Amino acid sequence: MKPTMQIENEGSVRAARRFPAVDFNYQAMSTGHSGGCCAHLRGPSFRNISRAYFDTEENNYFLVEAAVYAAFMLTAALPLINGASAVLNLIRSCAGI
Repeated sequence: MKPTMQIENEGSVRAARRFPAVDFNYQAMSTGHSGGCCAHLRGPSFRNISRAYFDTEENNYFLVEAAVYAAFMLTAALPLINGASAVLNLIRSCAGI
C-alpha cells in the first residue's frame, strides 16, 4: 500500500503553494521470512569472476590487444605531432625568425 496524500482545500494562494501532507507511517507487510525470500542465494563474487578470466582467457589475447593498443596510439599520435609542427611553423612565421 502506498502512502496516502491529504490535500487541504483552502481558498488562499498560500495554501495552494504548500506541499500536500503525506502519511509517513507506512510499513511494509511481513512475508514471514527474516530477510526476504532471496537473501540466501549467493552468486560468484566479482573477485572469483576476475580470477577465472585472468587465469584462462587473458593470456590468449594479450599480444593481440597490445598490438591493437599500439596501433591506436600511433593513430592518435601522428595528428598531434602534425598539429604541433603546424603551430611551431605559425609561431616562426609570426615572429619573423
